[in-house]
Amino acid sequence: MVSSPADDDPSDTSTDPPATDGSATALSEEELYAVVRVAAEDAVLGALGTLMLVGIGVVLASWGTALLLSAKPLSAAIGVVLVLFGAYLALSSLRIIPPVREWV
Repeated sequence: MVSSPADDDPSDTSTDPPATDGSATALSEEELYAVVRVAAEDAVLGALGTLMLVGIGVVLASWGTALLLSAKPLSAAIGVVLVLFGAYLALSSLRIIPPVREWV
C-alpha cells in the first residue's frame, strides 16, 4: 500500500477503532488519501494497459492482412493466424469477447 507523506508521523494515528461497516466517514484523512491514490493509480494503469493491448492487436491484424494479401500460401496462412490473434487480443482487451481464462 502506498503511504502518503503525512503517514510517516506515528503521532498522527487516531485512537478510534476502525469502522467495520465499510463507511468512508470513519476513515482518517491519511487513510482516505491512501485509498484514493491507489484506486486512481490502478485506474490509470488499467486504461494504459488496455490501450497498449488494443494497439498491439491492431498492429498484428494489419501485419496479418498484409501477409494475407500476398501470393504465397504459407504467408497467407501466417496472415490468417495474425489477423485472428490480433482481433482476439484487441476485442478481449476491450471486454467485447471473454478472455481465454474464462473459457476453462
